[in-house]
Amino acid sequence: MTQTSNRTGRASSIPCGLMSGALISVMITGIMTGILAILISKDDVQWELVGYGILVMVMLSSFMGAIVAYRKIRRQRLIVSLMSGAVYYGILLSITALFFGGKYEAVGVTGLLILGGSTCAGIVGKGGGEVHRKIRRSYR
Repeated sequence: MTQTSNRTGRASSIPCGLMSGALISVMITGIMTGILAILISKDDVQWELVGYGILVMVMLSSFMGAIVAYRKIRRQRLIVSLMSGAVYYGILLSITALFFGGKYEAVGVTGLLILGGSTCAGIVGKGGGEVHRKIRRSYR
């Protein structure tokens, strides 16, 4: 009888992994918001097309945050990805409450975009990287 284990000793705890995923999501959101603002100020993007830019920004941010969170935690890909999306959604709701006085607009659409991005990250395959397995043989 053989027992296969994937222990490498490099996995993080769930709160630490979710925190790093949320940090990446917020950073990507901030960077892409700045890029979108620059494009609008230069009249490269019309105001009517800003919604599409926000759509891409939210989905990409939640996708990358979920990928980073899973790569830190290294177990239960789909659950970790969905938890990362939930943390990012909570951060966006908190920012809205703090800076915009609680005027929530398009909350459902944003939630669905985050759900879609984090679910895609949870479904995507292993995505490279070697897995070192230790095989232990147990004798009776």
